[in-house]
Amino acid sequence: MGVNQSTNFECKIISNKKQSEILLNYAEQQDNYIQECTNDKINSKARKDCIYTPNRITSEDIDYYQNELNKIIKYVPKRLQMDLDDVYIIPLMPSAEGGMPHTRPTNIICFPDLSYCTSSVTLIHELWHIHQREFKDIWNHIFQRLGWTIWNGILPEHLELHRRYNPDTIDEPLWIFKDTWIPVPIFKDISHPKMNQVYIWFYNVKNNYHVTKLPNELIEYFPGLTPSAYEHPREITAYMLSDYTNFLDSPSFHELLSLIGKLAITN
Repeated sequence: MGVNQSTNFECKIISNKKQSEILLNYAEQQDNYIQECTNDKINSKARKDCIYTPNRITSEDIDYYQNELNKIIKYVPKRLQMDLDDVYIIPLMPSAEGGMPHTRPTNIICFPDLSYCTSSVTLIHELWHIHQREFKDIWNHIFQRLGWTIWNGILPEHLELHRRYNPDTIDEPLWIFKDTWIPVPIFKDISHPKMNQVYIWFYNVKNNYHVTKLPNELIEYFPGLTPSAYEHPREITAYMLSDYTNFLDSPSFHELLSLIGKLAITN
């Protein structure tokens, strides 16, 4: 897996606001995420209180968090260190994306709260999202081996109208498991939607109905995940690889590891 055998991997916090804006503008040219949200009625409403701009951080805080980052780099799996080069970390305003860490093309991690970057689990999770985007064809093959395929059909209107967009999955938002179940992130309160308040609904394409309870097929093959992880195969695999000791009894984790290699959990 991967093609780059370099050891130039580094995570850099971008302290210059202008440089951050340039990187985010380039990201927007690649994925059109902000524009997609703006053009969608409920996602636009959910983001009306979000300020999606770089945050000004004191030099002391930048030094502190960069030092903390440098300490936890050693916990980053070799697969990521070999395949990725520089990763740019951009501090955003606290309200951006409901305060949730996320990634943007091609190698950007956005933290509305920089304290998240001191967690090796969170950092590794976001790095896997970068890896998934950079090696999309390989990952799509992995997802297919895990029972997922891209779904390009049309959701029932009541689901599509209330679907929350995710910057980590905006390019391929809908996947179907075993040709039956499509996870759909739905705002909890459709009258007052919030980016970080979402349920995962599951649409059964064979029988044209949806449930809010996690289907047994997903529980059995992907046990032990937090409910939000079931939104997308990218989220499922990022959760498992970033905190893998919790999934050593999971059949899907062992299949995933056979496909991606043990360097994905070796640091």
